[in-house]
Formats: sequence, C-alpha cells, structure tokens
Amino acid sequence: MIKNMTLAMVCLLVGGVAGYGLRSMNENGGRQPGKADAGGTEKATATASLSATAGTAKETSTSSSTGVSLSDQMKELLADYDVKSAQKAAGKLSADELQSALKLLAAMPKSTDRDALRWQLYRAWGALNPDAAWKAALADPLDKNKGYLLGAVATAVAKTRPAAAIELALSLGMGGRRSAVMSTVFSEWGKVDVAAAIAYSLAHPDLPVDYVSFTTGLSRLAEKEPLKAANLALGFKDEMRRNSLLTSLMSTWVERDAAGALKWAQGLENPKQRQDATAAAVGAWAKEDPAAALAYVQGITDAETRTSSFKKAWKDWFINSPTEAATYLSSLQDEKLLQSVRFEFSYYSENLTPKERAALLAQIPDGKMKEDIYRTMTDSQIRKGQYNQALEMLNAMPDSRDRDRNVVKLGQEWAKADLAAAGAWLKIQPDSTDRDLAVAGYASSLVRTDPTSALNWANAIPDAKIREGALKNIAVRWLNADPARAEAWISSIPSFTDLDKRMIRDMAKINSDLITMPITVGERR
Repeated sequence: MIKNMTLAMVCLLVGGVAGYGLRSMNENGGRQPGKADAGGTEKATATASLSATAGTAKETSTSSSTGVSLSDQMKELLADYDVKSAQKAAGKLSADELQSALKLLAAMPKSTDRDALRWQLYRAWGALNPDAAWKAALADPLDKNKGYLLGAVATAVAKTRPAAAIELALSLGMGGRRSAVMSTVFSEWGKVDVAAAIAYSLAHPDLPVDYVSFTTGLSRLAEKEPLKAANLALGFKDEMRRNSLLTSLMSTWVERDAAGALKWAQGLENPKQRQDATAAAVGAWAKEDPAAALAYVQGITDAETRTSSFKKAWKDWFINSPTEAATYLSSLQDEKLLQSVRFEFSYYSENLTPKERAALLAQIPDGKMKEDIYRTMTDSQIRKGQYNQALEMLNAMPDSRDRDRNVVKLGQEWAKADLAAAGAWLKIQPDSTDRDLAVAGYASSLVRTDPTSALNWANAIPDAKIREGALKNIAVRWLNADPARAEAWISSIPSFTDLDKRMIRDMAKINSDLITMPITVGERR
C-alpha cells in the first residue's frame, strides 16, 4: 500500500494550429470567411480566366445608389453589424465604389465586424468583376496567407461556375490559402447541390478538399431527403470521412424516423458500411433515448456491429449522464461489450473529481474491465502530474503487472517533475513492494543528474528481482547521459549477462525515455 502525501507540484501543460478566429458563417449567413451562399454546377472545363480586368478603382466619396458618403455608410454598417444589411448594401455598390469602400475599411481599426464587412464587399465585387476582385484579394495585405478574402471572391464565382472557382483555388498552389478557398468553394456548392459537389469530388480524388466541406450540405439535404443524403455519404471510400458524415446526418434522420434510419442501415449489403451506418444511427438515437437504443443493440446478431453500436451509444450517454450510464454497466453481463467502453469510461472521467470517479467506479463489477480502467486512469494522472490522485487509485487496485508498471512510472515521472518532493515522499514510505517499485522508477530518473545517488537508491531495494530491473534501467539511461562511465560500470556488474548487456545497449540506442527494461516482483510484502 502506498501512503498519500500532499506536496506542492509543478503542473505540466501541453498545447494545433490556431484559426483565424472569426464568427461562424455556416449558419448565420456570412460572418466567417468563405461561408456565403453559393450554388450551381458545371463541367470541369472552366478556366481561371473569368472576366475582363476591371479598370483602376476611383476614389468615390459618395455612393451613387444612396447619396450617402461611403465613409458614413461603412461606419453605419459597422456600428451595428448585420449580415443581411451588409450583403444588401454591398450588392448595391458599383465595382469602383466597392474598391473605394475596401480602401476605407482597410484604414479603420481591425475588428471582427470590419473583416466580415470586407468579406461581403469582396464577394459583391467578385460577382461584378471576378478577375479584378481576385487579383485585388491576392495582393490585399490584410489577407496574407489566409485565403479569407480570396474565398469571398471564389464563392461569388461558385454560384454559377463552381468548377471555375475550383480552378482558382488550385492556382494558389500548396498552402493554407488554397485549403481555405477549396473548402469554401465546396461548402458553398454543397449548400445548393451537395450531390453534384460530392460527385465532382469523387470524380477528382486528387483534389485537396476536406470532407467537412460537405457536412452542412448533407445535413440540409437530410432534413428533406434523409435516404438520399445517407446514400451520398456512403460514396466516400475513406472510412473516417464516411463515418463523420453519417454521424452528422443521422441526428436529423433519427429524430424524424428512427425506425427508417435503422432499417436502412441494417439493410446495407457491405458489412463494413452496415456496421458503421448502424453505429451512427444507434448513436443518434441514444442521444434521445439511450436505454431504448441500447436495448435495440442487444438484439443485433452481428457481433462486430453490436459492439461498435454499443460503444457509440454508451459513450454519448456517459458524456451526458455519467451516473446513469455507469449504473447500466453494473448489470451488463457481456464481457466483450464491457471491454469495448473501458477507454471511453477512463477518458471521459478525467474531468470529474476524485470522489465522483470513485463513485462511478464503485458501480463497475470487479473484473478485467475495472482493472483496465484503473490502469488507464492512473497512467493518465501520472502523465498529467496528478500524483496524489494516482496514488489513491493505485491503492484501490489489486496487485498485477499493470499496476506494478504504473507504480514504477509514478516514481519515474514524479522524479522528473520534482526530484526533491519525490525523494522526500519515498523516504517516509513503509517497507513494501510498492516502495521498491517506486524507488526503481525514481532511480532511473535520478541517474541523469546523480548516478552515484541513483545506484545507492537502487542497491538498497530489498527485493532482488526489482533491484536487478532497476539497475538495468539505470544502465540504459546512464549510457545516454555519460557513455564512458556507464560502460565501465556495466562491465563491472557480474550479474549482467552478455545478453543483458546487449539488450541494455540496444535499448539505449532506441529511446531510453520511452522504453524501459521490464521489472518483475520477486516476493510481495
């Protein structure tokens, strides 16, 4: 048994790529780059040449359509920004007025509303003179490497000639701008004719377009024709894309006709598609009625489909109602189904308090699943530096090799984070197998800065097998820190066989921080 001790610890934080951070346009009609309405289809014979080049923009002080100065009009739009008002105002301006308005806005303080309004202006300009608008967006210093304003122009082109808009995106070459514009084009095309957009994408598999671009279009189609939307999603060969799209549209279909969605999914001939579609449908159903969804899962005859559907449904239930979902597991007799959700149980419990986690775990029947959950949770807590919480869970676990490994890891990781605190904690631990294992981990970290002390700690371990394993791990890490001294020491240890020495050297070459020599217990005490 390991004794808990509250000590000050340093929390270690880890940190994708930051987005542009503008408001979403998918649903509100235009606040985020490249998310305006578009549509239309055409053959893939379009070129990037779209219209005659516009003349040089003139400085226009007054809008010919309103009689109000452009400056005042832009300020008025920004004062209480509204997407529809911005679209309407931009649509009334001439090409010259649009250019002048863009220059005025570029000189104003940066804000989300200012950038959203500039997007609307570029889109309107793209409808009037796409060549000129595209060239201006390419040179716009406020859009460097983002593809935001280029996406606005491309959406205007995509309304009537999506293939030409795709050619524009491809002309940008590799990089973030091309990805942003390509996603915008397919997203806008998909909102009007998602079947055509998907067909074009599947016919041109080399196009760098993300499947997320079709999510909105398929969801909208699912509201009217769920069967057609689902069959379109099946067209994607990539399993991840297909499953994501199915999950998205199933929420709409199941809400309207759960029986119809499940009948379609279960009727698919392709086994993998049947499994994925059923899991998506059951998962959507579970959000509304988890007990009914899981009862349905019990009747699925195909083992793989039953397992994947159970996993999907139970996970969503656990996220929303942890106590109810955990209680359900307490009466489940199917070990395979229990094992299928052990990771989900562990992962989605991480944000709970130790007391809450303990209450949930108390409902899980003893057995391999419970042991695996304990192992996964303690591993995660050790990695996060939550050592006292890890200790509480380790004390609740039965003896096993997995538990032994995590006790060793506790000593190792704690020493990396706070050598003094870990050492002080070890000194007050009573003589036990757990202390031996924790010391083995502690010594393997200590060797990098103080080999002599590390050897003293390891040599004092009473259990001969644990001591031998600890010395081998010290050898592996010492070889990386000080090869000459380590080699001399390794050669002086008579208990190290030639095979041991070869393994130690090989492991030191691979990655001594990630791979350790196995440590086994001789006799527990």
